[in-house]
Amino acid sequence: MLGSAAGFAVMSVLVKMLGPDVGLGTLIFWRCAAGVAASIPFALMAGKGGLRVARPMPMLLRSSWSTLGFFLGFHALIELPLADSQALSFSRPLFITILAVILLKETVAWRRWTAVAVGFIGIVLMAKPGAALEWATFSALGSAFCFACAIITVKDLTRDHSPISLVFWTNLFTALAGLPFLFLDPALPDLSTLGLLLAMGVGGVVAQGCYVRALAVGEASLVGLVDYVRLPLAIGAGLVFFNTVPDGLALTGAAIVVASTAYITLREARVKKGS
Repeated sequence: MLGSAAGFAVMSVLVKMLGPDVGLGTLIFWRCAAGVAASIPFALMAGKGGLRVARPMPMLLRSSWSTLGFFLGFHALIELPLADSQALSFSRPLFITILAVILLKETVAWRRWTAVAVGFIGIVLMAKPGAALEWATFSALGSAFCFACAIITVKDLTRDHSPISLVFWTNLFTALAGLPFLFLDPALPDLSTLGLLLAMGVGGVVAQGCYVRALAVGEASLVGLVDYVRLPLAIGAGLVFFNTVPDGLALTGAAIVVASTAYITLREARVKKGS
């Protein structure tokens, strides 16, 4: 999970650096094209059934949610301070809790509902009450919501689809969504920009691969908490590369969001264990 946090930090810094000069769709194409390339060897090892799609429509829905989440999330990374975009991304468990009740008919006790409410208070603080709301803030929250929808869909798809199938087809779908933007921008990237695009894609693949591996071999509640290392890494990267430091209100809101989602993670683990 620490490797995932490091890979995500590399990707985030490069997305923010390249964003003003490289189109959003181009960034997403290179990120997901790297994901497709990294998936191919595992798909070959898995054999004929490795990439089988048993239910095309749910797979298409999962890929669509992820694609929209990528576009909104990358826009937030470009426009917001790194720490703000990272902290807002941690609102995903809040949305997952709500969606699990609505779509999966799960029962959620009052403790987790309270944590959800407290988490949204933290989001309001990060949005700076009384100030003009930035569209990028809505993009970050929209991205968290879209990825929450994708995760809810994955819970259903894992019944009859392999993990490599989910990763491969989602990355391919999103890369194809970004492909038209390459043709709309006639200027090809120079060698240095191309190198940074490749590094950005590799960082994203490392983040995704390490995250999946951590969940596969570690205790979900523990590795879920380690994922919050992304926030101090984002604060440090923002200071070093972009000379930005979150203000007191943003840090307070971020701390509330992290605390509430960490509680939800731990509480869900205890419920699953029957305690």
